[in-house]
Amino acid sequence: MKRITLLALVSLFLSACQKEVRNTTTGQESVDPSLETFLQATGITNPKLKTNLDSLITRSKRHGWWDLCNVIYPMAGGAQATCKYNLKDARDLDAAFRITFLGSTWSFTSVLANPGDSGYGYTHFNPSIQIADPNSCHLSVYTMNDVPGGSDNSDIGAYDDATRLGFYISTRDNYPDGSGRPFVQLSNNLFQGSEINGSGFFLMTKTTSNTAVLYRNSAVTGADSSLTPGGLPNLDLFLCNQNFTGSSEPYKLGFSQRSLSFVTIGAGINPAMEGLMYSDITDFVENK
Repeated sequence: MKRITLLALVSLFLSACQKEVRNTTTGQESVDPSLETFLQATGITNPKLKTNLDSLITRSKRHGWWDLCNVIYPMAGGAQATCKYNLKDARDLDAAFRITFLGSTWSFTSVLANPGDSGYGYTHFNPSIQIADPNSCHLSVYTMNDVPGGSDNSDIGAYDDATRLGFYISTRDNYPDGSGRPFVQLSNNLFQGSEINGSGFFLMTKTTSNTAVLYRNSAVTGADSSLTPGGLPNLDLFLCNQNFTGSSEPYKLGFSQRSLSFVTIGAGINPAMEGLMYSDITDFVENK
């Protein structure tokens, strides 16, 4: 009889352990703390989007790129009030790199944030301060339309005219040769991509002191193996323009006018991880 009672107690204990742990925000099985905070901050309730975000976080951690990002902007929820948040730190603070959207031409959908003719944003992220090693860094953007933008535009970045240090991506740029190819700068080195198509996933990354690579989707579209070690600009990065000290703000030639669906900033991404990162982010964007 004692054995039967003991077995019954063990069975009840195991059953209790297997029950779903629920929380007040999602009403579903307990989610990652970062997602829980993000959902609370944004007020997102759409079940499909919550599942999509949960999958993104799970895959990014499994594939190793979550911890390499200081900032992840999923541009989720279809409103300025939801798209501004950093998934890695969803506090409504400059110190959490929450976006401040500027200009009157922004519009938002469930998939993207569209700057229009003259919209841009502050990330409040200073790479010189926040990125520990300038020889291990990356920027990525997922742009949704192929438009030329301004003649010296940037999807994300900053350039210090005094030190000549830059950290930016333009997925389609007339500078420096009028070709419209992607143009990037990392520290004091500049190079172009090969394709003339400003839409898609673009990742600029550096994992060694002398080589930087630009990817479009899962393929290399540009590289520079003659880099000299150097620092990053001591400036906050802008979205859909560049924080350019050689001009008054906003830089009139710098508006990208391209819609963004995803943005990351952080440490260097190796080639194998780039393919996984592209797949994870594309799956998220296509299922928003």
